[in-house]
Amino acid sequence: MTTQEKNKTKPGTGAIIVMLIVLVIVLLFLVEGILSVVLYQQKGPEKLASIELVRTLKSMFSRREFPVNVEPHILVRPDSSKEVNTKIAGEAMKSNRFIQDSWVEFRNMDFNGAYMHMTGPTRNMQPGEYFNPASDDTLDIYFFGGSTMFGFNVLDYETIPSQFVELYKERFPKGKSIRVVNYGTPTYYSYQELILFSNLIYSGHKPDIVVFLDGINDFWFATSAYYRQSYFSYVFRQVFEKGLKTDGKFQLVDTADAMFMDPKNIPLNEYNDKLVSNYFENIENIRMMCNVSGAKPFFFSQPSPFYNYPNQQKDPVCFKDTNTRFNYIYPLVKKYGVGHRDFVFLGDMLHDEQGYPFIDGLHYSPAFIKKVTARILDEMKFEQ
Repeated sequence: MTTQEKNKTKPGTGAIIVMLIVLVIVLLFLVEGILSVVLYQQKGPEKLASIELVRTLKSMFSRREFPVNVEPHILVRPDSSKEVNTKIAGEAMKSNRFIQDSWVEFRNMDFNGAYMHMTGPTRNMQPGEYFNPASDDTLDIYFFGGSTMFGFNVLDYETIPSQFVELYKERFPKGKSIRVVNYGTPTYYSYQELILFSNLIYSGHKPDIVVFLDGINDFWFATSAYYRQSYFSYVFRQVFEKGLKTDGKFQLVDTADAMFMDPKNIPLNEYNDKLVSNYFENIENIRMMCNVSGAKPFFFSQPSPFYNYPNQQKDPVCFKDTNTRFNYIYPLVKKYGVGHRDFVFLGDMLHDEQGYPFIDGLHYSPAFIKKVTARILDEMKFEQ
């Protein structure tokens, strides 16, 4: 065959381009077909599985992590190395995730780390019980609250419920056996705890004692408490009002700042009075559920860096806000609380505090947790 004949049998440049385009299209259809099978059970917002895969991978690699501030940990745990404190601070941030849950809208995501463990609606404890062989009875004690009860930024054994067990067995070695459960959840406040507690009772739980530690979330996340909605309710509303109508193709607007702001259409004193009223109504409804279930309740309003803390501005860790609604609300809570049985105001505990009561802007240090726990145990008046 001559050279001229060979050139005639070779495809031209245009033909090669067409063949490559066809080949790419075939490969794309093949990849899309495979991905559609693999992702068949997934309901992403994109019609093409390949685009959905790209979106998923992009979100995985661009996930924003919260900054880790290890310095406060070093201040409150001077006996631990910087490396250990850095790991603790990092684990606290990594574990701060939530998932949807019925009735209460959300709960902590399960987490199994070196220092922190969450399973279902509870935080693991070390220890979680004290057994007295001479006791013929065991008291089941449930603890409820927000992030301070949960123990944000502290280890499992540093939380209030864990320290409660340690202090109880030290003070009452001959007392009744106890089992303790930590239902504290970040951002929860008294109304959401009422819903959680009621659901537990309806599900067959029968605690002997329930302990509620509240105040900061009820009056700091004021918009939530005023309208009795969860901290993340704005997310759920956007998903239902926009997401379901647009097949998920919408930009989520973070309006969390609105949870802290004073209202523009309600007189401030009227607004704050309603927050206090709602708080005590929630307590009464919890007490009603206790009457039904046979549980004995204890209610504690917690110390806040925004109220009666003379050392606040010198404290290197806590928030420095001074013009807050707590200066109006907490005196009312203290006043009205006198008429409510099983209620104890702990809001003055920071008055003489000179150490490091906070591990971050808002949450308690391990040392101050022990002091709060001791007050709680004192007020519960166990018998030997």
